[in-house]
Amino acid sequence: MRIIVIPDTQVKQGVPMSHLSALGNYILDKKPECIVHIGDHFDMPSLGQHNSKGHIIYEGARIIADMEAGWEGMEALLSPLNKHNDIQIRSKHRPYRPRKVFCYGNHESRRDRLLAQEPFLQGALPNYDLNRHYGWEEHSFLSPVRIEGINFCHYAQGGAMGRAISRAHLIATKKHESWIVGHQQTFDYYISPHVKTDGSRVQCIIAGAFYQHEEDYMQYQGNQHWRGALMLTEVKNGSYDIVTLSVDYLLRNWL
Repeated sequence: MRIIVIPDTQVKQGVPMSHLSALGNYILDKKPECIVHIGDHFDMPSLGQHNSKGHIIYEGARIIADMEAGWEGMEALLSPLNKHNDIQIRSKHRPYRPRKVFCYGNHESRRDRLLAQEPFLQGALPNYDLNRHYGWEEHSFLSPVRIEGINFCHYAQGGAMGRAISRAHLIATKKHESWIVGHQQTFDYYISPHVKTDGSRVQCIIAGAFYQHEEDYMQYQGNQHWRGALMLTEVKNGSYDIVTLSVDYLLRNWL
């Protein structure tokens, strides 16, 4: 089995999205059986500020604009697949329909926190609608989904406070299973030197950046992190081979 893993895309107004189209072209060419988005596709900067009491500061028009930017990014990613399938269906050939799994991240959950804070907004704010409009399986924030022995989630929680485990080898040490997560702007990979009795190994990855823009809050050095997507091959029982797909590689070869 082959799985494409898409780290945090953090789409917002005014950022380049050509890398999403490039990845869509790559996916169409390779046709993996499964696509997993690890979350934080909708950056939602309109809900990123809080007042002194910890309440979200919001403006309705900006929220809608942020969601529209996320939908635009999703269209860029899936357009190559949709155009291909339209042609296949018209010519009575089989379309390409991989399993698509979306793990909601903390940025998407900002909307839920706002609704908990301001219940009167129920019905006024649209849903992300990733299943209805785009065919994604939707998995709620911090609810892992297990595929071929790998746990996929926006981040792996550790300790009594449930904070994100910050290193791949620590995820392996604490969870004793294979995990792939995002959340942190890094690429951190750990493979256990020990083989289980069933022949598999624990492998863990933290990969949290698939975008071209720079984040002002990270400053120059913080923005020098790896950015890209992953192709997992030979996926079975928690073990896999890995191909890294940097943003630069995709832009050079798949646009």
